Amino acid sequence: MKILQNISDRMFILDRHPRRCMWGITIFAVIYNLLISLQGIDFADEGFSLTFYQNIYTHPADVEYLFLYYLTGLIGGLWELLFGWLGSYGYRILYALTSGGIVLTTFAILKPYFRASTIVIGTLASVIWPGLCLYYFNHDCLTILLFLLTIYAMMKGLQDKKAAWYIMGGLLIVNSFTRLPNIALCILIFVPFIEANQSGNYYKATRNMLRIMGGMAIGTLLMFIVMYLQQHITLWLSSVSSLLVMGSDSSDTHGIKNLIASYSYTYKAILTSPLYGILICFVYIIAIKHIKIKGNKLIMGVICSALIYLLINRNIYAMWGAVTAATITYSIINRQDIHLLILALSAMVALVIIPLGGDSYANICNSCMWLGMPILIDLLRRPIKFNIYIDDNQDRSYRVTLDNTVSRDIHLIVSVGFLLFAATHSVCYFDHGSRLHKIYRPQIATEATTFTSQERAQLIDRITTVTLAHRMPGNYLLVFDNAPMLHYLTGMQPYLGSPWSTFWGTEMFKQQLFDAEHSSRQLPLIAIPRFFYRDLSKTDYLNALEHPELHKKVILLADFIERNGYYEAYRDEYIILLNVSQ
Repeated sequence: MKILQNISDRMFILDRHPRRCMWGITIFAVIYNLLISLQGIDFADEGFSLTFYQNIYTHPADVEYLFLYYLTGLIGGLWELLFGWLGSYGYRILYALTSGGIVLTTFAILKPYFRASTIVIGTLASVIWPGLCLYYFNHDCLTILLFLLTIYAMMKGLQDKKAAWYIMGGLLIVNSFTRLPNIALCILIFVPFIEANQSGNYYKATRNMLRIMGGMAIGTLLMFIVMYLQQHITLWLSSVSSLLVMGSDSSDTHGIKNLIASYSYTYKAILTSPLYGILICFVYIIAIKHIKIKGNKLIMGVICSALIYLLINRNIYAMWGAVTAATITYSIINRQDIHLLILALSAMVALVIIPLGGDSYANICNSCMWLGMPILIDLLRRPIKFNIYIDDNQDRSYRVTLDNTVSRDIHLIVSVGFLLFAATHSVCYFDHGSRLHKIYRPQIATEATTFTSQERAQLIDRITTVTLAHRMPGNYLLVFDNAPMLHYLTGMQPYLGSPWSTFWGTEMFKQQLFDAEHSSRQLPLIAIPRFFYRDLSKTDYLNALEHPELHKKVILLADFIERNGYYEAYRDEYIILLNVSQ
């Protein structure tokens, strides 16, 4: 433990060089993400996003659903035009650059209020926290970058810089075009009234809120000008209207009923996980006080570090719960300092509001802690000394003491558990298996420019080759079910307005099939993968027993196949291709 304590003590040296710390962690974040994202190819979410970027400027109507992430698509599509020759790894590079921007913005926000060493530890933890390891550019990383820029403008506004309120409003509304549910972040327009609650100057707060709303109006106008110039307004409005149908469809992962069920589980995990963590800390305190053996602090430190690791390993929301608890605590103990209070509340907004609208909090787990993590670190590093007395009403009392030394031991134990988890869980998203085996790159599928296992590389080459060999006039492809990456690899357009055709609920899937069939577009090649997108195990997506949630969509697809005279053009252990007579 003394070695770890010396490391902790030396962290204070960083406080003398905040600027060097900022650029050092920024460069580390970029290089770390460039290296770790060299591996992994995801058939699912990554293919979903990359197909959007590939088509937004050339075939926008064929990726209509993804217009819910409009600004993300504009940036990704521009990157495709400029650096499309880099293939899928190009979007890993863009993600690494975005992560660098996130670190710089976090430092800019927190530097006036926290020691540099605290920000270094907090941002470093956020960089290496694995979450679900989404190492490619997507709406989640762009959301958090724009959110942090919004908070930076807001903190400048609190320093009486009037123009900052307009910038804040513009960023708020622009962020809602990054990912439509981000419109909930507009709750931040009431921040001036939190300040007014202490100062009593509600007239000033009203003017500042109007400035924010003015910025929102300007941001909205700019986005619609871009849409008008790109002729995207109709497509964006259509994608928004589709949410009304999807929200009422119980078969849709984004249906209100399914979202509530997902969130209720998440909130339960977030609330209970910190309690387990506190219990582990009490075990350590009691053990070192009452177990009198040589090296008891080292022994209990190792045991409790393992327990922290197991807690995080058991539930990915454990760290989220710890950070959320820290921001709540921080807002209470700093309620008299308006800037620290608003920072803590902003971190809470990121943790609680940003994930709303997604089908799972897990999908954005590693994107919402950038403000909260440094707050947690600052809270742990504060000097604490208190006693807890427990009387058992039998003339005996127990005392638990947490002094500075024990407090330092505890946060070092937590750090070790965290690092163990980060080191063992930095996996490839939806590309299961050891990183040691991911040393192969597809040769024929030139768009796949990252490394994966030999089996996955061969599979990608195989399905890309046979799909292109059966390409139909019109260049449309309908993938059923979880392999939207096939669109990106082949350059074929989605037939149903989304590269993930079964992403639609049953009603929308039926409507999209009907609209496409009665449009002028030519019929698609139908591809039915025969592998599971995570571990490539054999699966039958048409089997109602194996995939009951797809059964109604299978019936709709079967009717479509029969009506249009499809026949089986190709079959192997990886894929089935259905074609029509020319």
